[in-house]
Amino acid sequence: MQSPRFVNRPWRSLARMSLPLNTPVVWQLSNGHLIVGAGSADIGLLTINRLILTTGVFKFPYPVTTTFIQFLITTFLVTGVSWLTQRTLRFPESLEFPQSPDSEEKEALCPAVSDSNHSQKNSIVQHVNANPKGAALARLGWREAREVLPLAVVFFAKVLLENLFISRTQLPTYILLRISVIPLSLLLTPIVDHTPHSGLSLWSAFLAGFSLLLATIPSQRLFTFENAILGVLSSILVALFPVLLLRTYDTFYSSLHFQRQTAAGFDAEPSDSADPIRKQDELGVFWLILRLTAMISTALQAVVFLFSGELQDILSNCYVLDMKILWCCFWGSGMLTGVVLILTLLLAKRTSAAVATILFVPESGLELVILNHFSLTLSNWTDIIMCWLSSLYFVLEKGKEGTSKTTGSAQRFYYVLRSIILPVVMYACVHYVAHLSQPVFSPSRPGSDHASHINLDLTWLNRTKSLSIAKDDYLGPRPHVDTMADLSLLVNRCNEVDSGKGVDDVVNCLSYLTNSDYLSLPAAGKGLRASEQDPRKAHFANADGHGNTLNRYISTSLARAPTDTFIGTCAGPVIPFHVYWTGPASWRVELFIKAYLYTQNLPCSRLWLWLDCDIDSQCVENMLYRDPIFQRFRPLVDRGDLVVKAWKFPLRVPLPSESNHTDADNYFSTGWPDKGGERVIGKGIVQDSNGQQWLLLNPTHLAFSPTVVSDAVRFIVLHQHGGLYCDMDVLLMRDMRPMLLPDPVTGPRPFAEQWVERCHPGEYNTAVISLPANSSLSSYLLRGGLRMGLNFHPKVIGRMMWRDGRNGELKMLHNAVFDPLVTNLRREGTNTCTVPCHKNFHGAFMSHVEEASKEWSNYRGEQLPMADPDSLVRGFGSHEDWDLPPTNRTMENFFHGAWAYHIHNQWWKSPEPLSWMDVIMQAQDGFFDGQRMNLYGEHWKGPELRAYDTT
Repeated sequence: MQSPRFVNRPWRSLARMSLPLNTPVVWQLSNGHLIVGAGSADIGLLTINRLILTTGVFKFPYPVTTTFIQFLITTFLVTGVSWLTQRTLRFPESLEFPQSPDSEEKEALCPAVSDSNHSQKNSIVQHVNANPKGAALARLGWREAREVLPLAVVFFAKVLLENLFISRTQLPTYILLRISVIPLSLLLTPIVDHTPHSGLSLWSAFLAGFSLLLATIPSQRLFTFENAILGVLSSILVALFPVLLLRTYDTFYSSLHFQRQTAAGFDAEPSDSADPIRKQDELGVFWLILRLTAMISTALQAVVFLFSGELQDILSNCYVLDMKILWCCFWGSGMLTGVVLILTLLLAKRTSAAVATILFVPESGLELVILNHFSLTLSNWTDIIMCWLSSLYFVLEKGKEGTSKTTGSAQRFYYVLRSIILPVVMYACVHYVAHLSQPVFSPSRPGSDHASHINLDLTWLNRTKSLSIAKDDYLGPRPHVDTMADLSLLVNRCNEVDSGKGVDDVVNCLSYLTNSDYLSLPAAGKGLRASEQDPRKAHFANADGHGNTLNRYISTSLARAPTDTFIGTCAGPVIPFHVYWTGPASWRVELFIKAYLYTQNLPCSRLWLWLDCDIDSQCVENMLYRDPIFQRFRPLVDRGDLVVKAWKFPLRVPLPSESNHTDADNYFSTGWPDKGGERVIGKGIVQDSNGQQWLLLNPTHLAFSPTVVSDAVRFIVLHQHGGLYCDMDVLLMRDMRPMLLPDPVTGPRPFAEQWVERCHPGEYNTAVISLPANSSLSSYLLRGGLRMGLNFHPKVIGRMMWRDGRNGELKMLHNAVFDPLVTNLRREGTNTCTVPCHKNFHGAFMSHVEEASKEWSNYRGEQLPMADPDSLVRGFGSHEDWDLPPTNRTMENFFHGAWAYHIHNQWWKSPEPLSWMDVIMQAQDGFFDGQRMNLYGEHWKGPELRAYDTT
């Protein structure tokens, strides 16, 4: 009688009859499905673990605890799935555990079990026979656990070391150090599992690894010796695990098969029920091994977790445990760990342990492509594609090894193919050497002249200089050097609507920012101006230009104006602006620097460009003398406007002596100083023989990704030097000095902006942030980020301040001040919209924006006169194509009132002609070539600056 499960599914029987599972084609197709599934699960697991441990907003930098939670969920998954599959028997019948076409030969060679091991192997047989549907529901025994213990230890150590490795390295370094898994797997497979490799398999595996190595090396960052050790050890375990997993399975199943043959008699003919019994045996052994592996690994990790000390650290220093997204990541990581465990055994059983291991290679190639946003050089694409093709050929070759014997013709084919592969390997070597030897721009030393690149885009070259007769000096005269902005008033007037007071949306806040009610100039001669304070007590490094050694600032009457070669003098404190960058300069670096020069009071400001020399030890030299874009700013470096600084992650940071940097949870004392006279007074804090306290940083912080380092740089730099930090994707639009001056009575006025409209009271955005140097607040923030594992993400830092009751010390400014567009995207507040009214961040780069009819929906001004009425016809449409022609795209109408505009990355975007960014660039170029004024009605007084290069 037909099974009820197939009554309404006749196509299953038809499929089984028409496509038998033991044919080579179906065999390879089913293996392909397993490979895709295992690879997808591996990539997903690595992505989620990186989100949890390193790159996520709510980072959880505790790899031991993460691994423990991961194992708990994996055990739950494996136990649940094993129970379901053995209750329904759907899994084995659909998968069939099909054997390769030469399975009959392998069955005949099934290894026998010695009499000395019969007592141990009988327990396995009894365990499986206790439940006719497998071993999942039966009681686990000590003998079975002892058999699986070596496998469980390897699995436990593999996952733990892998999470430790991920938490300390970025992805390219992870891939580079993990490439060693290829030779290790090829070496361990024949030694442990007695499975030899053909010459074709070896060549294709090494070619895949070599191609991945070539693709990975150009994107390397610094990594420590500890990271290298972790990478090698985890690679050994990753290579060993599939081999040991398959060996354990074969041992269990061979023992069971031998016992069944002994019970039935070796000469007995196979009955019709032999195949169902075989399926039950395979299913029982399969789930028995996986369950025991997961359970024992969880028990081992529980011991490590209890003795690691992370629990106390989490209770004291973790502020993100209430975030649902973090627990979703935990569940995803645990589930995918279980899926990878299941599919690894299936894939190793159906193909080989080497295939299950070397699957890492094409996965890594895909991860590199995604990491670089599919923007790779031709050489890198060549390496990645060669890596994928070699990996595919390795899988096909291993499948052929398992399904056929090598014949003479196949041997001849091997020699022919080897003669093709060897030149390919040589080509890869030559290709990479040629890539490294490509000439780079290397101009002569300062003083030489260099020709500009020319953009051959005719549309760009033929664009009109300006569509309108714009009013450049729309803000009037520059504020006095001692003018201050009332930040408390600004916060109150631009407060959120749910507080019951203040304006209710970004439009009204921008409108308030255009007036000067919150700007004031303190009375002179009463000690209320910043210029009347003692420079020796300044909150900025080198505020007087003499290392804060003068007893007073230069008077206004003695201040000198800037010239082409002299930056001028400031009648008050000089405020440093900080920005961090890695790699060569781009036009976005040029945009930031020119916006700074266009808007700021240059004699009273200094722009410090921090270059990451942990990546490139010659970063300053390369920027100053070899970078083609930065060469135009060399005269400004000589004049003193720009200060190019080498950023190297410090190993210790000084703390202010007047503040207590210990607390009840983290305070302890060794009592006795070390040989250098230092003693530990708190977690991560030492005090030297002079009484100076230092905050210690872990050298492993050097290996974090640029994003994580960038989040930390701003807090470390501001703690050491004070001033204002801006991300490189921030466009300064007004003189920031009134916001940055300290109050002579109350002291510094630190601030940052809010994350989004109506956000949590602790959710800051530190794309623009100001802190006083060596202060109690900067020390608290710096130490807090280090306590949380170098997690300086603003939302996490803000939650820490809110829970500790210190968020009032860092004023949270409305989005309208520095990021006016972000509230448009949420479509909250009233029905009004900013000018321009964009629906995304790349609208500022487009000549024709999406929802063009809404771009001027809230504009209440007049249409500006056109400078060239025929310009719209030349490639930009006619008057009828625009609700309001782009003649009104001027600096004055670009979020009028905002102090800055946050571009939000968009690194791959280039400005289209007559877009808002093009209008801004034209205004800046006109200012620097002397044809136009800036927003304060000033003309450029400095060295000549070349126009933007848009190539």
